[in-house]
Amino acid sequence: MSFKFNTKQNIYTVGKVKVGGQPGELPTFIIGSIFWLGQKMVQDANKGIFDAKVAEQIINTMQTQSDITGVQYGFDVVGTTEEAFGKYIDFVAKHCEAPIMLDAMSPKTRMTAATMAKKMGLSDRCFYNSVYKGVTDAELANLKDSGIKMSIVLADDPKDNSLEGKMKVIQEALALADKGGITKPLIDTAIPAFAPDMGTAVRTIPIMKEKYGHPVGLGSGNVVTTMGWVKANVAKEFRPGCRTATNAIMQTAGANWLMIGPAEQAEWVFPAVAVTDSYIASAAGDLGTRPLEETHPIYKMFM
Repeated sequence: MSFKFNTKQNIYTVGKVKVGGQPGELPTFIIGSIFWLGQKMVQDANKGIFDAKVAEQIINTMQTQSDITGVQYGFDVVGTTEEAFGKYIDFVAKHCEAPIMLDAMSPKTRMTAATMAKKMGLSDRCFYNSVYKGVTDAELANLKDSGIKMSIVLADDPKDNSLEGKMKVIQEALALADKGGITKPLIDTAIPAFAPDMGTAVRTIPIMKEKYGHPVGLGSGNVVTTMGWVKANVAKEFRPGCRTATNAIMQTAGANWLMIGPAEQAEWVFPAVAVTDSYIASAAGDLGTRPLEETHPIYKMFM
């Protein structure tokens, strides 16, 4: 890992959270999924019916762990219908101040969610998942109209997972994001499910940070969970160790943000991310970099 990049490293704000910068300046921004399809507390994914008590507990645990560790967070709000999205966004917005990522498989549902965020006055607090090669002009126009300025931007070419393929496709994706009014891109190096070529996405992190200066990260939450070897040989209670290692690898490669999967993992993800951030800040300190916030994990642990 490079503990200091030559290119200016941009810092972007969404809601009250800052993401980006040189290694050691800010803690890793972690994004936990809530209301995801199959989550036990979701009783009807189409109508957006869920156990409010459990949802509130998940949100409160994320905030508590953030207070303890100094690690900043947001929620990946996953909606399958317009009706559900409206209920989910409203609930999260009223129960915390964390940024909200609008996430849906259907472009139509994503577009509706962006419009909802605008009507709710949440455009500055929301970010989009995602802009990618092949996104339609209609979706970009809707995104621009929503006033949302931050989005995940995918370096993903299904036909070419090489470093060269990712570097080529991100140019197109960033241009599309700009067309959609996105001024705060979060580059996603698009790691595939566990496969022999997964390391390319990790190697791409520092290269894209050096070239573009935008915050870079990826979705670490689904990497280990899709690994057959882990499922076959590692008991469920020990799998968090594998996931923790995955997050730490991405952080030391230079990732500014991570999609960690289910937010229920907060109690072991936050401390592990904080410890790794502290190591990074300590190493970067030798190069003259200092944390920008007094709440950085290294101060929580040593001050």
